[in-house]
Amino acid sequence: MKAIVLAAGNGTRMRPLTDTMPKPLVSVAGKPLLEHTLSRFPKEVDHFIIVVGYRGGMIQKYCGDNFLGRKVTYLRQEKPEGTYRAIELARPHLEEGERFFVVYADDLHGAEGIKRCLEYPRALLVSEVEDPRPFGVIEHDEKGEIVDIIEKPENPKTNLVSSGVLLLDTAIFNYPPDRHPNGEFYIPDAIRKMISAHPVSIVRGSFWKMMSSPADVADAERLFAEENLHEKLS
Repeated sequence: MKAIVLAAGNGTRMRPLTDTMPKPLVSVAGKPLLEHTLSRFPKEVDHFIIVVGYRGGMIQKYCGDNFLGRKVTYLRQEKPEGTYRAIELARPHLEEGERFFVVYADDLHGAEGIKRCLEYPRALLVSEVEDPRPFGVIEHDEKGEIVDIIEKPENPKTNLVSSGVLLLDTAIFNYPPDRHPNGEFYIPDAIRKMISAHPVSIVRGSFWKMMSSPADVADAERLFAEENLHEKLS
């Protein structure tokens, strides 16, 4: 099983830490964020497809052709056109109907939530946040299936958001999203088109910490030191 790893961003909000390295290589508790993220994937995942951009050569050098016992393939996203354009790059590496994970390379997730996604044909890890406007905001029915998802809405209807781990299949490529007002193309907008024919379930994550700024890195270092965060992530 493959996991497409989105690691092409410039990490602007993480500066100055990203002045000389890509955000996924920023260290927390002695390991890069990328290693924390990928080490939480279940054994079913045996191939990482890493989409690189800014200083991507450093990621290739760190991970090599085999990382954490899994094969690694690298794809380069030349322009920041959004998450859907990033996973489109991986389409030639996927068989028709194949399921695959998508994950942002630079947040901290609990392994338990990721593994629970495998219980469904398609799934999104979700979490509740105080301000959902920067995220893909989700509405769901009593079965736990998504009935609507809107990327970066000005007036969110819920505070439940996609937390950056998705289990999809190649059906997603039959529903290309419209261009967002900011000029990019986002996976949630494709999911919104797809869900009437291909339901997507929500899975509550076991742990999620966004890593957006140097302050988040400092806070994560504190959590690792004071709260034994290794146990929450495993």
